[in-house]
Amino acid sequence: MTSLSPGPRDQGLVGLVLGGRYSLEQLIGSGGMAQVWEGTDTVLGRKVAVKILHPHLAGDEVFVKRFRQEAVAAARLSHPSIVGVYDTVSDAGHEAIVMELLDATTLRRLLDEQGPLDPDTTVRVALRLLDALEVAHTAGVIHRDVKPSNILLCRDGRVKIADFGIAKADDQTELTRDGAMVGTATYLAPEQLTDEQVDGRADLYSLAIVMYECLTGSVPFRGDTGAAIALARLHSTPIDPRRLRADIPADVAMPVMRALSRTPADRFNGAADFRAALLRRASDHHEIELPQPAPEFHEEPTMESESFSRSERRWLFPALLILLIAVAVSVAGLLFQKTTVDPDSSSAAEVAPSDAGTTPSVGISSAGTYDPLGTGEPGENDQLAPAAIDNDPATSWRTESYDSPDFPGPKSGVGLVVNTSGPAKLDQLFLQGSTNGWSAKVFVLPSGDLSNFDPEATEPTANVSDVRTPINVDLGGNEGSTVVLWITNLGDKDQSTRYQVSIDEARIVGQPSGAG
Repeated sequence: MTSLSPGPRDQGLVGLVLGGRYSLEQLIGSGGMAQVWEGTDTVLGRKVAVKILHPHLAGDEVFVKRFRQEAVAAARLSHPSIVGVYDTVSDAGHEAIVMELLDATTLRRLLDEQGPLDPDTTVRVALRLLDALEVAHTAGVIHRDVKPSNILLCRDGRVKIADFGIAKADDQTELTRDGAMVGTATYLAPEQLTDEQVDGRADLYSLAIVMYECLTGSVPFRGDTGAAIALARLHSTPIDPRRLRADIPADVAMPVMRALSRTPADRFNGAADFRAALLRRASDHHEIELPQPAPEFHEEPTMESESFSRSERRWLFPALLILLIAVAVSVAGLLFQKTTVDPDSSSAAEVAPSDAGTTPSVGISSAGTYDPLGTGEPGENDQLAPAAIDNDPATSWRTESYDSPDFPGPKSGVGLVVNTSGPAKLDQLFLQGSTNGWSAKVFVLPSGDLSNFDPEATEPTANVSDVRTPINVDLGGNEGSTVVLWITNLGDKDQSTRYQVSIDEARIVGQPSGAG
């Protein structure tokens, strides 16, 4: 669910009272079918969330029926991990569902902002969801759209699943248009893409995709269109997540892979079996304390609510590990291929098959970021910059995530700054990280003072484009003590909805000034 600020059209709903009791106060989210408003139940004097079907859909009988079905399906369920539904309203052309208001963010937002989660956190989130799905399936309700944007992470430690808008109870007819799929293509089970009967095992498949994304930073099936994604899961088996991230334990990866079986009979029989397979790992966690992302909903916590650290300890906080291709790091020189370069640049970047492994690297003293037009915290994930020079490809510096590959407004790029131990003649910059077709300019500067540096007005030492392998950038023997990697295009989406580039390793090859 995306946080929004009310626009001119939305302001007309502020102060609207639906059903004679639900007063709308501010828009807090919007999805494909509906808006979510913070409001007050004036009869009971409590804050509520009011989900209102978009006006252009309110006249569509199929959508209205599906929308009302959400309330009916969810109201049948009572569980701490299911968003509570209080009421439905049909008033003056508005179709609304009244729900509990939560101090929470979505799993989608957490993944976009902070990257993959550690295995223990992933399992603890999954266990809460499996508890909820078991209750729903026992009641004959299949969610049918389990995905990160429908998973709420509350500040008091709870995990809740929302949006039963396309749920199917076993005594109801499936609500689809002719030839239309219900659900989000990225997370749908294979049987949801065909005419086969769907049961609770489809939800377990979708949850396994969510877990896979939490563990690796990427969904197992990808494509340019929903149809391409659907075709991939019908005819291929996902890569074991342990091949993408070496620290994923077998007792986490194996249950996920079983739940991702194409044939429902090969998956777990139910949520309880999936939960049992994960329980042993859940008891093996240890303490981690990191800040949470800002919430999307707002409500004062109750006095009896435990603090996050007491109630959940480690879960929900991601370790700062990113997706890596394990088979690419053993002999980097064997994988180097030519990268597309700017033909007009006399010092364009090329991949050198062996130089990076045979020429001594220049000592690196520090790394930072350069983000002159950024807002919010200084720099571009500045605290992660040292991970790019720590000789550990399992740790990474990464850009923030963006809605487009070309950066917003006047912002033309973001930079990773690498400082050498002293002046040197710099020959090559070795880079290992994202392989999603990103592009950048590379600058060799005399010092780390960037106060007068303008990447748009300065001639780059090299240009790189469409980066899809580890690369060596030719620095031409230029003398300096600072290298700036100025990323100008974020390439293809590394995750399902946002654009981002990570650098796992940056090394500089050259000779200290005055040496031999």
